[in-house]
Amino acid sequence: MKKENHLPNKNFKERYDLIRNPERIRSSDIIEEVFEKTIYLDSPDPSLIAAKGNINGLTCMILGQEKRRKGKESQATGMMNAKGYAFTLEMLDEAEKRHMPVVSFIDTFGGDTSMESEIGGQSFLISDCISRYCGIETPTISYIIGEGGSGGALGLQVADKSFMFENALYSVIAPESCSRIIFQKRLNAGESLEETIKDSLEVLRPGAEHIKEIGMIDQILPEPKAGAHTNYEFTIKIIKNSLTKTLNEWMHPQKIGKKTIRIKTVKKLLKERREKVLNFGKFYGFFDKFAKRVTKRSLPKNIKIIDIERGDFYTMGLLKAHLEKEGIGETELYECEKEWNKEENKFRVAGGCGFVSFEKYVENFYACPKCGKGQYLSIEEQIEKVCDKNTFLEIEGALVIKQLVRNERYNFGRYKELLEKIKGKTFSKEALVTGIAKINGRNVILAITDIKFFGGSFGAVFGEKFKRTVDYAVKKKFPLISICSSGGARMNEGPMALAQMAKMNMSLLDLKKEGVLFLSVITEPTTGGAYASFVTQGDIMIGEKGSLVEFAGPRVVTGAGFDVDREIVCTDSLYKTNKIQHLVNRKDLKNILSYYVDIFYDLKFANKRKTFGRIRDFKEKNT
Repeated sequence: MKKENHLPNKNFKERYDLIRNPERIRSSDIIEEVFEKTIYLDSPDPSLIAAKGNINGLTCMILGQEKRRKGKESQATGMMNAKGYAFTLEMLDEAEKRHMPVVSFIDTFGGDTSMESEIGGQSFLISDCISRYCGIETPTISYIIGEGGSGGALGLQVADKSFMFENALYSVIAPESCSRIIFQKRLNAGESLEETIKDSLEVLRPGAEHIKEIGMIDQILPEPKAGAHTNYEFTIKIIKNSLTKTLNEWMHPQKIGKKTIRIKTVKKLLKERREKVLNFGKFYGFFDKFAKRVTKRSLPKNIKIIDIERGDFYTMGLLKAHLEKEGIGETELYECEKEWNKEENKFRVAGGCGFVSFEKYVENFYACPKCGKGQYLSIEEQIEKVCDKNTFLEIEGALVIKQLVRNERYNFGRYKELLEKIKGKTFSKEALVTGIAKINGRNVILAITDIKFFGGSFGAVFGEKFKRTVDYAVKKKFPLISICSSGGARMNEGPMALAQMAKMNMSLLDLKKEGVLFLSVITEPTTGGAYASFVTQGDIMIGEKGSLVEFAGPRVVTGAGFDVDREIVCTDSLYKTNKIQHLVNRKDLKNILSYYVDIFYDLKFANKRKTFGRIRDFKEKNT
């Protein structure tokens, strides 16, 4: 047997070809041979195997992601759906209740991107699984045996001890989806998708050596020289030996023939798990000083304004008839047009309301007061939208990737050039802007994504800023408010960006344990890893009307050949299906936030309550 932490000796494309081999060993093959007295549970998702089985005298909860394999019948798709993640949560509850270790086998293209799973709350459930694995009070072990596809894999992978086969890959996004996004020009020019995969893999850097460096796995396991599909017996023996060794370190005999995990061991593992996940991306430096950030609201340049007093006679007549019907008395108008064009990559969800009052459009922070469709707001406008004037003080505004330990893996080449170019588009130094402010006189902590910085995507700096800001909210006992408009994890940072999903959710567990309120606001657009992590952990969730919100993002879904229903992938649908508590126009967001902030401060200590009327009396004029 090869020594521990064997380093891979194949390039990414060679490994990719091995894990996509139709005969590669699957979770079901491993479970059948590694465990004894196995009882299979009735999983509602063919891509999830759930079972209870014994190994070395200890009963474990077993969860395995399943792909189809040549020579073995299966209905699995390799992409767990919403029902599968919901069932996972049930199994984790049972494992914790019965003090059973949880053993997970990871092998997935990614989470299911169908509209059925979208309706079922796919992102909410993946986020809940990540948080549950972060905080579950029983030992956890995971094995990445083939393909770790983005959040779909992370939802079952966070563990006390995690192993990865040397040829396995763990990626922030599927290589094919990466190609469709960053090599679109090459594809349009006639180059095949297969020809771009090698370059996508070099961008994503999904190898085990990188995953171990981040801390997402503890050990790299060797494979047969020609790949795991060539010698199942060798692969199974490697897993069984590592699993037995790990469990032996944690358990002690209680009665004859029965073994259990030490209570002290569980407490120790919980502490170590928390520290490990919160260190997915270590930074130099400590908490930064507060800094004043100038907020200025300016009219976006690309708004089409129509003045009917200056139009031609025919147009003026038609517009006046429309205005009379709609009860609009103004002469300056904004036209809310339809905008859902797959070929041109335009995916604004709402729209098509016709002409609306330009005054009301501006009052609603450049969004149609009927459907919510509007301009993307700058970070300064987001701050002005919810904060009392001149009260916002930025936290960690100077934190950048140069402060990341071993930043040379990220701060180089094309990515470094892109980071430099962004300086001319926004005052922000990262896609997350955090700070302290007041809302109607009450102290709050804010975490707002800047859509102008890499599309609001997150990486190591974003995750660290979020974690430090949550720590400050816990310290001061101020409610935390997240306002998100993000494309998800940043491909340029590969698995490091993916790891931040776990890091941010783990930090929120600290916040909730201390009883601090977390308000989460979804704005246009919110997709990918942001939606499947911190965004969906809000105690109260608020959606701005007509905002695009989707697990994988329209370009990824349509590029993979699936249809996207615009009526489903929006905040209006989340509200109708009771996944969020409020659906608001932009101008009303501050009032809703203020309501819950007031409740937090006035009802937090019931025996010390100072007011005995309504928290927000309807007779009082809201400010």
